[in-house]
Amino acid sequence: MIPLLYLLFVLSGAAGLFYESVWSRYLSLFVGHGAYAQVIVLVIFLGGMALGAGLVSRRSARLRDPLYGYAMIELAVGLVGLVFHDLIYLPATNWAYDALFPALGGGSAIAFAKWTMAGLLILPQSILLGATFPLMSAGVIRRAPDRPGAALSFLYFANSLGAAAGVLIAGFYLVQLAGLPGTLIAASILNLLVGLTALFIAKLRPPSEPALAPSGHATGSDSTSDASLLPLPVLSRLLLLAACVTALASFIYEVVWIRLLSLVLGSATHSFELMLSAFILGLSLGAFWIRRRLETIRRPLATLAAIQVMMGALAVLSLVFYRESFAWMVGLMAAVGRTDQGYVLFNLARYGLCVAIMLPATFCAGMTLPLITRTLYVSGAGEASIGAVYSWNTLGSILGAAAATLLLIPWLGLKGGLVLGGVLDMMVGFAVLVVLLQRRAPLMQATALSGGIAAVSLLAALVVRLDRAFITSGVFRTGKAATYQLMYYRDGRTATVTVSKPTQGRIGISTNGKPDGSLDPVWFNACRASDTLKTMGGDDPTQLLLPLVTLAHRPGARSIAVIGQGTGMSSHSLLASPEIESLVTLEIEPAMVEGSRAFYPANRRVFDDPRSTRVYADAKAYFAGAGRRFDLIMAEPSNPWVSGVSGLFTSEFYQRVKRYLAPGGVLGQWLHTYEISDDLVLTVLGAIHQNFSDYRVFAVNGSDLLIVAVAQGLVPDPEWKIFELPEVRRDVCHFHPIERSHLDALLLTSKVALAPLLDDTREVNSDFYPVLDLGAERARFLKRSAGAINGLFHGIYDFAGPAGNRRLVPDTVSVSGLGTVPRIAALLGSNQLRLNRRRVDPADSSWTEESIHGDAHEGIRRWLEGVRAGRLSSSWAVWTREFSAAFSAWHGGTRGWVDPSFIDPIRAWLDRQNAPSAVRAAVDFRERLARREFARAAEPAQLLLAEAADGRLWIEPDLLREGAVISFLAAGRQDLAQGAIDSLSRLAQRGPKDVRTRLLAAYAGQPQVGARAP
Repeated sequence: MIPLLYLLFVLSGAAGLFYESVWSRYLSLFVGHGAYAQVIVLVIFLGGMALGAGLVSRRSARLRDPLYGYAMIELAVGLVGLVFHDLIYLPATNWAYDALFPALGGGSAIAFAKWTMAGLLILPQSILLGATFPLMSAGVIRRAPDRPGAALSFLYFANSLGAAAGVLIAGFYLVQLAGLPGTLIAASILNLLVGLTALFIAKLRPPSEPALAPSGHATGSDSTSDASLLPLPVLSRLLLLAACVTALASFIYEVVWIRLLSLVLGSATHSFELMLSAFILGLSLGAFWIRRRLETIRRPLATLAAIQVMMGALAVLSLVFYRESFAWMVGLMAAVGRTDQGYVLFNLARYGLCVAIMLPATFCAGMTLPLITRTLYVSGAGEASIGAVYSWNTLGSILGAAAATLLLIPWLGLKGGLVLGGVLDMMVGFAVLVVLLQRRAPLMQATALSGGIAAVSLLAALVVRLDRAFITSGVFRTGKAATYQLMYYRDGRTATVTVSKPTQGRIGISTNGKPDGSLDPVWFNACRASDTLKTMGGDDPTQLLLPLVTLAHRPGARSIAVIGQGTGMSSHSLLASPEIESLVTLEIEPAMVEGSRAFYPANRRVFDDPRSTRVYADAKAYFAGAGRRFDLIMAEPSNPWVSGVSGLFTSEFYQRVKRYLAPGGVLGQWLHTYEISDDLVLTVLGAIHQNFSDYRVFAVNGSDLLIVAVAQGLVPDPEWKIFELPEVRRDVCHFHPIERSHLDALLLTSKVALAPLLDDTREVNSDFYPVLDLGAERARFLKRSAGAINGLFHGIYDFAGPAGNRRLVPDTVSVSGLGTVPRIAALLGSNQLRLNRRRVDPADSSWTEESIHGDAHEGIRRWLEGVRAGRLSSSWAVWTREFSAAFSAWHGGTRGWVDPSFIDPIRAWLDRQNAPSAVRAAVDFRERLARREFARAAEPAQLLLAEAADGRLWIEPDLLREGAVISFLAAGRQDLAQGAIDSLSRLAQRGPKDVRTRLLAAYAGQPQVGARAP
């Protein structure tokens, strides 16, 4: 039966980590992701565990059968888990948001209420979980009293092994499969299974009576044990203090290693899960290794001292391996293919890297608790020692987590914090040695050896240099470890923040090696009349357009909240409006704000303007306690693959945040399309779609979107006069002018256009089903991009939306400050082609001849000259392909407009050539789609579809399918629209899971062929 109990404890350990990972997510959703929030969530969980273990330690000996008590607790935890989501968490938090917080009026009262509720939500279950180890241990030892040390070690091993596996199973599988509620149910089922089985064993095999005094047969209790040199009260105080301090040091290691490894592996949730599992695995293996040796150790205190010194030394020496891990990651990124199979290998290799760095020290840590507990047990403390050691160890974990996060890392940095943790462990070892030496134990050689080991490790720490620019270069994204000129470095409470200036000259700010924004140095210079005007590149268009396009939809905004400091340019740009009375910038990490001062004076208003204030808080927590509404909320957090950030893109967040918008208020939400899939972008759009009455999507750069949403009514048309404000004009004085037509070209799509696809979608990013958090890191590794979302601009999928009713007529401008934005570049390029201009701006290095016109434009000009000269291509099929390419380039970036100087000569030439009807249909089809005369395009569409059915394609199949479906729908022929999708599916390059294909199918009323977000 004993092996079966060990197996049960493996399952219990897995369930415990299911709970820990899920409860931490639940509480973070409620209290936020700030540094204090993270620590307090951990304190509540670990504090409950310590309290539960402490309570049991005083009563275990009086229980008739601790295993029976263990079974009851497992059953109780399982029952609570079954109802936690629906009957505890949701009612409590909804009541808090809807009634309690508004009644308290903000301030410290809300903070107090929030933390009290957080404690009440998980503290009872945490207390119960804390009682399980002492009860199971006592139950096993009573059934196997001859080898208490081996039993304790194997229980530590079994529980930790289950926990190490539980982290990975929950994070990589269960949460994705069943969400947070489903993971809780899985944990509950494990608890119920474990509890019922333990109850059966308790009744089948009754225990022996508890050993209240040292057993005469226990090897460690005889007079040869060095523990016998100390009276039991002294021994208890020494070992309980050691259990506490070593846990404190171990949690310092864990926190620091996680922060250090996030610079190698990235800050995604899965990265943290790998790190945590590797840490716990080391503890498990250490407990397993010492299990057979505990009963034969004659000098347990000296052994403990040696382990403590060795553990501290190995933790410090892990810096040597850590420095080399960047080279390992470079090799890994080069060796592993960016495929689904490669992602599995990538995670296995990352796990191995974590194990290589953490295992030596954590292996030692895994030996300490079994050794301490067994020593106290056989020395006369009995069963009470099990819970006492567990309780003191957990208390040390609380102190270590809080100290590392809030004090040590900000004060000493990551390296300094790790070294201090190692020193603490070594001090525990030396303290034990000193006590033994005072009792005249013959340990001079051991003491000298320990001192030498400590000295060598600390000397190595002094020698090992972690180049700050090197370790923050973001090797996990680029596969390269480069060195930049660092302008700022700070190990903050939640992240390592750097400001660097690479060789190309752009100044960028990063968190944990991930860029969060950059600026061209020209922004820092005063304007002079002699300056050569430039075109914005890099992040510049995004940082200018996000705030100002949003503000253009609420130009009279007086109160504004900005989520995320970044470079500070969003808040700075918004403050250009004289209408604004107050603007608050929300940032979790103070070092981010401090680092953004490197962009001064480009972002001067965010620091100098008296209307500007900064709050260091999680956005959800701030809004819940602010007690106010805002005319404009600008959400510009970090990328959603960063752990915790995806919670700012969920349906529940939008449901809450729209309550904080004043009447007529607007939300501006940034979202990227690089390193993410189309389906994941749709989960965010779906969340916004469910919660806002209207929204529009703008493409503000080649890989950045802006969603402008309103809670009531329709999104108002933008007032582009915002860009003419004096402060804005001064900000962009180094760049070419920005025309209104260029701003109009930014519109990508709208709620009306996407409604057929998103009205019934179930794949939305949610707090409890975090598909974005789970899939974003994978998409980043696979180098995916939301190309189909960006491709909506080039098609006619917005025929039912505002863009479908808005004409974009070209102008004579062939240069713009926003010329690198692809949608504007298309308009500029067509202008240039029509105006026969060879170069846009010879003085502007951000433009290249190849990117603007080059051979492509020359080929189109030659083709047009051939048409005017009456020359025919090799065949009519070739001619129509050339016509289509020329038509697209000539009208690039325009909507609802066709250039008569282009189309009229072609029509006249077709008449002279007596062109086939299919060729004329192809020309008519392209022209009418461009004019957005969709119903009139239905006739040529039918002819072209008939030709395609006979194997003759006169129009690209994707364009033909798209245009035919839209045209038939506009003509009221839904049957023909559905037929067009079916007939061209085998020819089209876009598969059934492509967003554009799915949107067409939704327009036509067909069942959508969806794709679950990865």
